[in-house]
Amino acid sequence: MDGVAVLRSAFAGAHDWYTGTVADVGTDQANTVPPGIAPPIGALIAHILHCEDFMLNTAVQGKPPLWERDGWAAKIGGEMIVDQDESAARAYKCDPRQMAQYAQAVFASTDACLANLNDTDLDRELELVQFGFPSNMTVGAFLTQMVLGNTYAHTGEISSLKGSMSMRGYAF
Repeated sequence: MDGVAVLRSAFAGAHDWYTGTVADVGTDQANTVPPGIAPPIGALIAHILHCEDFMLNTAVQGKPPLWERDGWAAKIGGEMIVDQDESAARAYKCDPRQMAQYAQAVFASTDACLANLNDTDLDRELELVQFGFPSNMTVGAFLTQMVLGNTYAHTGEISSLKGSMSMRGYAF
């Protein structure tokens, strides 16, 4: 299995974990603001999807994110929350069913992007400082450390928040 095939498999796994974890989240649960400083589930849903959309489309491919390009902002409403600003995240409201449609589009876009890469593309350096990252990274490092890491980490947060609501966290 080559590097791109491994990445495609890893993203498919991350997408399955995410999708299974949020499948039973309704609007009330998504928009419940937990005690303390944690963001609500809906903000985490949006953050995961917005980050993957922005990171794959804009940072890797140099295109506008689907959120803007395909009119998801108008369909769903709200701003992209790539940065996890505490007050914006805690105020964020969403409908998980609408976000599920956006997730399908983002995940399909990610797989198409990955399908067009080859192993030598994974060594290409991305100019990430322009987007506020502390340093530039190769495509491979960026995809594994930043994008996959973001999805898995925040899916875990969603699972934990669901548990605090007496819901089953992960789908397994």
